[in-house]
Amino acid sequence: MITPVDGGPYRCALVVRYEDEADETLLGALAAATGLTFEYYGNGGFGGETLADVYADASGRNLLIEVMADEVGAKAMLVRAESAERAVAIRSVVGERFRVWTEQMLRAQLETSLTEAPWTLVAMMMAVGGATPDPETMDLLQRALDHGDDDVREAAEYAREVAGELVHPPVVMREAPRQKPTGVLAPERPVEGEEDWVTVRPGIPDRAVPRPVAWLRLATDDAEKPAIWAYTEDWNIAVIGRDTDGSGWTEAIYTTMNEETALHIVQHPALGTAVHVAVHGTGAEATATALREALDGEALAGPPPGLERTAP
Repeated sequence: MITPVDGGPYRCALVVRYEDEADETLLGALAAATGLTFEYYGNGGFGGETLADVYADASGRNLLIEVMADEVGAKAMLVRAESAERAVAIRSVVGERFRVWTEQMLRAQLETSLTEAPWTLVAMMMAVGGATPDPETMDLLQRALDHGDDDVREAAEYAREVAGELVHPPVVMREAPRQKPTGVLAPERPVEGEEDWVTVRPGIPDRAVPRPVAWLRLATDDAEKPAIWAYTEDWNIAVIGRDTDGSGWTEAIYTTMNEETALHIVQHPALGTAVHVAVHGTGAEATATALREALDGEALAGPPPGLERTAP
């Protein structure tokens, strides 16, 4: 999920060494000094040359943004805060944790070393942090843009481009919140934990299928065959079959597009070498018939012998 992250209106920044990072020590110091708990929000950038790792507090109004200009090896910690006091406090913690450079420090360096280290212009504009630069900073940048040296002009153009990016909110890639199972995969009551969908494995009553289940034994030991059948019939794969506990139990689950019918492809040593499938939902009968015809399946009167021995 791609999300723009626009923190509070108060902005500042500090340039740090390229190898410095917003680590647990820094986040802990921020919590102790400001009362704000920053957590990693996502990574992305500002739509151009820079990359960004974004850390946000619970309100989303206070941001710490680790910004990297890889092309020139420059890095800055940008602050976006809901108040001037918050911004100053966050910036102070960064300054205590790392060796840092301010806009004014870098400008003073460049006044005497512009032709020797023109790419420091990029770091200087990153130190502005998307705020309004000092008039002296803009004057220096303009002089660099008009300079007779090609390297200086190139660095100044790049610095101006980076400065223009940092005015905007960062856009980050973030994992979408995991949704609870719906439709035919939803248990009778919601279940906590990562594995919260229904299962045909015995011994897990809170995830038992809350409706009749049709069982078939297929004339194959290859679980890919019913999986390919489901794919060609435009079913969605909902759960990848993996032996997660070392017992040999695997259970791949497919659903119809409308999530009204589910197909469980099951294997376990207690069931023998044949692949078994369980079908439930509104289209269970039609699905079982189609599987019998396509894969030479045998309809069972109930759960296969040995299923009870697969319980965790």
